[in-house]
Amino acid sequence: MRHKIDRRKLGLPSDQRRHLLNNLCRQLIRHGYVHTTLGRAKELRRLADNLITLGKQDTLAARRQARRVLVGHSTKSQMPKSLAGKTAQEKMQVMQERSLLNGEDLVKHLFVNLAPRYTKRAGGYTRVTRTGTRRGDAAETAVVELVD
Repeated sequence: MRHKIDRRKLGLPSDQRRHLLNNLCRQLIRHGYVHTTLGRAKELRRLADNLITLGKQDTLAARRQARRVLVGHSTKSQMPKSLAGKTAQEKMQVMQERSLLNGEDLVKHLFVNLAPRYTKRAGGYTRVTRTGTRRGDAAETAVVELVD
């Protein structure tokens, strides 16, 4: 029996599981739907619903918590060695461009576009629809989509 077991392990170590779910969440925020296995979809639903609830709060603390999931790193820790001889302004420009590619645009999209759609909704922002089995390993697949 699975008494007091809160989450699915998905057959992965905890760090890999966290990164997998964060990447799935990024894709869900960006595209509005994700096609994945059923177990992953059920776990993704938990994370995505929490992010949209954070988006509805629209505070600085909520933005920082969402950024931890959607960006997942500090831009200063990603400073490449090729920028060693550049000026500070050039470094900042390169880092801002990389930051936008890595998720800062997703935080803005979550708080500006997605969260206002759900202001009157109390929860259940995502829908999991089963889509059959995968051909290679017969794993159950599902589509997670944002409810309109």
